[in-house]
Amino acid sequence: MNQAFMDRVNEWLAAHRQEIIDDLIGLVRIPSVSVPDTEVPPYGQACRDALAYMCELGRKHGYTSRNFDHYVAAVDFTEGSEEVGIWSHLDVVPVPDPAEWDYPPFDCTLVEDRYLIGRGVQDNKMAAIGVFHVMNCLRDLGVRLGRKYSLYMGTSEETGMEDARYFTAHYKAPDLSLVPDCGFPVCIAQRGSMTLSVEIPFEPAVVFQQSNNPSVTPEEITAVLPDGRTLQARGDSAHIFNAGGTDNAVVRMLRQLGEAYPEEAARLAALAAAIDSWHGETLDIAYADELSGPLQMGATQLCHEDGRLQARIFIIVPVSANADDIAARADAAAQKIGASARKLRARPSCSFRTDHPAIGVLTRVYNEVMGQESEPFVMSRGNYAAYLPNALGFGPGMPGREFPPHIFRPGRGDYHQCDESEDVEHLLNFMRVYAAGIAALDQIEQIR
Repeated sequence: MNQAFMDRVNEWLAAHRQEIIDDLIGLVRIPSVSVPDTEVPPYGQACRDALAYMCELGRKHGYTSRNFDHYVAAVDFTEGSEEVGIWSHLDVVPVPDPAEWDYPPFDCTLVEDRYLIGRGVQDNKMAAIGVFHVMNCLRDLGVRLGRKYSLYMGTSEETGMEDARYFTAHYKAPDLSLVPDCGFPVCIAQRGSMTLSVEIPFEPAVVFQQSNNPSVTPEEITAVLPDGRTLQARGDSAHIFNAGGTDNAVVRMLRQLGEAYPEEAARLAALAAAIDSWHGETLDIAYADELSGPLQMGATQLCHEDGRLQARIFIIVPVSANADDIAARADAAAQKIGASARKLRARPSCSFRTDHPAIGVLTRVYNEVMGQESEPFVMSRGNYAAYLPNALGFGPGMPGREFPPHIFRPGRGDYHQCDESEDVEHLLNFMRVYAAGIAALDQIEQIR
């Protein structure tokens, strides 16, 4: 590692620290929850506003931008015959009850001049702002890059990644893509995911109000019964990757429905028991492999359609597993309690070619900058790399993230949680790694 270069990067970051914070605060204050919208397609005015904010920031700094039908936008920093795209997402998970937060979810509060608190500040708006200013840093330091580098920003990553699928169906993807929406150093493979519906016949036409995020256990579910009664169930909100041992609102709601409809109580209790496990034992779908580890699952939504009550389960699928096989095993187990199971959607697993030179270069850079000895890894969460050709995950997660108890109550502060936060020092470390990483990546002869 060139220490003189890193010293200059550190000086630049120190001089621009407040500007970086202010730009991130401005972006987080846009409540860009992704919801399909026919009047302001595809995902509503707030998502359009977030894209416009970043494109305007690019214009102010002298860059050009592109808008891909409001699904994705890109800020272009340099020119070249080969393109490296860096992908972040500007949509955020919902905030069902702002009163549950100790800090306003869309004000982006700075605490102790270090902890930024607001929905989306960690996942994934910090990556967009961080990469943007890394490119400013490299330009100001006179680093000449031989390739085109662009920041791509999507608007439905949290709700199925239709933005990335739309983009690749209609536009040419970069020659190489980096996705800063996982851990460091390099993610070489992703487990797949699927949504499974476990259903029982149920005549009362219950209307459920809940989060629209299929991969996160909800904080709250409200059920409006046909006779006007209202039930509410609360639970722990967590991504299924972290959902082991959580108090699940879907399970709680099924039990409450059993109290409201005693004649259905036994079947509702059996359904609740069938979906209440983290590794799938209760549905006979437990599975693990050496590369991926165990299957993980959790109930995230309840729906009533065509006289059937559906408990929808999000499943993280090991790389060597098959979603159709999992659905078939779950259906066989569900039949034993008078229920059925079917696959609603699936995201396949993916892997990056292990001989690509970027893996070694980026891993080395991260370890040198941060003083680590980390190795490339496989992850359970999905990101845009699953739908982009020649794409790998690279940061920003790294050891050292803390949630001081005088600022955050237990179970708060992380991504998708109440009082979601970003440590400014963590953001700056991310930027140090990316500045060195892009400079080193540009020296690789072949990236395709």
